[in-house]
Amino acid sequence: MVSRAGRHVACLLLCALLSACTGFKVEEPAPQPAPPVRGATPAPDAKPEPMPQAAPEPTPRARPTEKAKPTAKRQPKPQRKTAPVAGAAPEPRPARFLPDVAILVSKDIPAYTSVSSKLSAELKHRAKTYTLNGNPATLTRAIGEIQWSEHEQVIAVGLQAARAARRLSGKQVIFCQVFNYEDNGLATSWMKGVSMIPNLRRQFRAWKALDPDLQKVGVITGKNKQQVVAQARDAARDLGIEVIHRVVSSDKEMLYTFQRLAPEIQGLWLLPDNRVLSRHVIRSIMSYSVKQGKEVVVFSPQLLEVGGLMSVTSRHTDIAAQVIARLRQALGQPNIPGPEVIPLTEAQIQINTAMAKRLGLVIPQQYRLLAYEP
Repeated sequence: MVSRAGRHVACLLLCALLSACTGFKVEEPAPQPAPPVRGATPAPDAKPEPMPQAAPEPTPRARPTEKAKPTAKRQPKPQRKTAPVAGAAPEPRPARFLPDVAILVSKDIPAYTSVSSKLSAELKHRAKTYTLNGNPATLTRAIGEIQWSEHEQVIAVGLQAARAARRLSGKQVIFCQVFNYEDNGLATSWMKGVSMIPNLRRQFRAWKALDPDLQKVGVITGKNKQQVVAQARDAARDLGIEVIHRVVSSDKEMLYTFQRLAPEIQGLWLLPDNRVLSRHVIRSIMSYSVKQGKEVVVFSPQLLEVGGLMSVTSRHTDIAAQVIARLRQALGQPNIPGPEVIPLTEAQIQINTAMAKRLGLVIPQQYRLLAYEP
């Protein structure tokens, strides 16, 4: 029986033989660390090797020490409004800026409402209209409201409205459709107007074209109409026409003066002066002129029916345009610049063909479209 020492020697020889034949060195395996147990606490002196981890994917988040940048689209920064500098010029207002305007209308009649409607259409939301209609309570209420309102400018259409506007203070007033503004003291530094009479040169040019032999015409008015007569004389003089003026104080005196003046003149220029005109006197003048073969230029187409040769009226569009022109001219001014009353630029003409034929006049080609058959 082989002893224990003999068996150990035999094992060593066998290992040596195997090493010599295969070149394999038998070494004792190194102790492997036990895999960590989930939930177990490692020993203090144990240093487990770190487990291999995948590289982390980049994230849009910034480092903790830096502020995160917003991912939303950047908006343009609004411009700051700077405070006005003392002594600097004020910021200019938009070109379309104009102040509010009050429109005072004397009565609800076509001669006034046609103008006020056109003014309202042009001024749009800036305008507020007050119609008086001869009511004292309405007048007082309208003037009080306008006085304490923000209306900087006022338009007065008709004599009653102009008289009422004269009571205002701190406003700019433009009046129109007023013939006798001088008698009522309506023209001041802050209150001026637009003429009621159609363009004078157009009137006399048409009259001269209708009667090339026209040399002398008469005009009869009440007092204080020297300015309009002077303008008429200037317009007529260029056409070789003399204007003879007479001043009267009543309708009866008007008729008497016309009858005395008739032999000296070829025609009468009849103005709408209600101080010296009445319906009876107008009919008497027209009847007398037809009998005497006198040409009468009238201020209303209705008078063509009773013997007028030519009617000359204003256009409401022209009146409104001149009023607005004066408003714009006065804007920002302490007073209203320009003359007391500015003229109109147009004249609406109609010619009575029957009366022209009776007087032996031929209507020129350029005026035939203006012919009127009574």
